[in-house]
Amino acid sequence: MQEFVIRLRSVRDVNDFVAMAAPLYKVSLSDGVRTVDGKSFMEIFCLRLSAPVTVCAECTQEEFDRFYQEAEKFLVQ
Repeated sequence: MQEFVIRLRSVRDVNDFVAMAAPLYKVSLSDGVRTVDGKSFMEIFCLRLSAPVTVCAECTQEEFDRFYQEAEKFLVQ
Protein backbone atom coordinates (compact mmCIF):
# COMPACT_ATOMS: atom_id res chain seq x y z
CA MET A 1 0.00 0.00 0.00
CA GLN A 2 1.15 3.48 -0.84
CA GLU A 3 -0.02 6.64 0.91
CA PHE A 4 -0.32 10.37 0.48
CA VAL A 5 -2.25 13.17 2.22
CA ILE A 6 -4.99 15.25 0.62
CA ARG A 7 -7.62 17.80 1.52
CA LEU A 8 -11.14 17.63 0.06
CA ARG A 9 -12.79 21.04 0.41
CA SER A 10 -16.09 20.65 -1.42
CA VAL A 11 -18.69 18.22 -2.70
CA ARG A 12 -17.19 18.64 -6.16
CA ASP A 13 -13.74 17.67 -4.80
CA VAL A 14 -15.20 14.50 -3.28
CA ASN A 15 -17.00 13.67 -6.52
CA ASP A 16 -13.81 14.23 -8.57
CA PHE A 17 -11.75 12.14 -6.15
CA VAL A 18 -14.20 9.22 -6.28
CA ALA A 19 -14.09 9.30 -10.08
CA MET A 20 -10.27 9.12 -9.97
CA ALA A 21 -10.27 6.29 -7.43
CA ALA A 22 -12.93 4.15 -9.13
CA PRO A 23 -10.59 2.25 -11.51
CA LEU A 24 -8.23 1.18 -8.72
CA TYR A 25 -8.46 -2.13 -6.85
CA LYS A 26 -8.60 -0.69 -3.34
CA VAL A 27 -8.49 2.87 -2.02
CA SER A 28 -9.19 3.91 1.55
CA LEU A 29 -9.29 7.31 3.26
CA SER A 30 -8.58 7.95 6.93
CA ASP A 31 -8.99 11.04 9.08
CA GLY A 32 -7.05 9.44 11.94
CA VAL A 33 -10.20 8.19 13.66
CA ARG A 34 -12.19 6.51 10.90
CA THR A 35 -11.16 4.67 7.75
CA VAL A 36 -13.60 4.48 4.84
CA ASP A 37 -13.78 3.20 1.27
CA GLY A 38 -12.22 5.89 -0.92
CA LYS A 39 -14.48 4.91 -3.80
CA SER A 40 -17.68 5.57 -1.85
CA PHE A 41 -19.07 9.09 -2.16
CA MET A 42 -21.31 8.67 0.89
CA GLU A 43 -18.69 7.05 3.14
CA ILE A 44 -16.23 9.88 2.51
CA PHE A 45 -18.69 12.28 4.13
CA CYS A 46 -18.37 10.28 7.38
CA LEU A 47 -14.83 11.66 7.69
CA ARG A 48 -13.79 14.91 9.31
CA LEU A 49 -13.07 16.78 6.07
CA SER A 50 -12.07 20.02 7.79
CA ALA A 51 -8.62 18.44 8.21
CA PRO A 52 -6.34 16.59 5.79
CA VAL A 53 -7.06 12.90 5.16
CA THR A 54 -4.65 10.09 4.33
CA VAL A 55 -5.16 8.14 1.11
CA CYS A 56 -4.01 4.50 1.02
CA ALA A 57 -4.01 2.85 -2.39
CA GLU A 58 -3.45 -0.82 -3.15
CA CYS A 59 -2.44 -0.99 -6.81
CA THR A 60 0.51 -1.36 -9.15
CA GLN A 61 3.22 1.31 -9.19
CA GLU A 62 2.06 2.43 -12.63
CA GLU A 63 -1.55 2.80 -11.43
CA PHE A 64 -0.37 4.63 -8.31
CA ASP A 65 1.77 7.07 -10.28
CA ARG A 66 -1.16 7.91 -12.55
CA PHE A 67 -3.56 8.22 -9.56
CA TYR A 68 -1.11 10.42 -7.64
CA GLN A 69 -0.71 12.73 -10.65
CA GLU A 70 -4.49 13.04 -11.06
CA ALA A 71 -4.90 13.72 -7.32
CA GLU A 72 -2.17 16.37 -7.29
CA LYS A 73 -4.69 19.20 -7.03
CA PHE A 74 -5.82 17.81 -3.66
CA LEU A 75 -2.35 17.29 -2.14
CA VAL A 76 -1.53 18.97 1.16
CA GLN A 77 1.62 21.03 0.76
